[in-house]
Amino acid sequence: MSESKKRDFVSQLIILLEQNAPALTDKGYEPANKIAQLQLEITTADEAEARQAEAQAAAKDATKLAQNTLDVAYRDASATVDLISGLLGKNNNLLGEIRKMRS
Repeated sequence: MSESKKRDFVSQLIILLEQNAPALTDKGYEPANKIAQLQLEITTADEAEARQAEAQAAAKDATKLAQNTLDVAYRDASATVDLISGLLGKNNNLLGEIRKMRS
């Protein structure tokens, strides 16, 4: 059963218990404690889901930051290779080693 269906089931049961409390009480079942328990549990689940959504958003932000900072570092490293190439020439052994690292 999906999360939304579970959440809907709990919410509907709370309503039914509230609406039918007199009939249930007449038969010897007091639903007040169960209603309170279910309300607390669904509220706790809602809060946990909100924290989960916040964590997912934070993870996306962290991923974007990590990718962007890595891109900056890679561009800086590539610019350094271009500098070395200009200083030593494209056929220098050091540049051959750098080319191997990129492949």
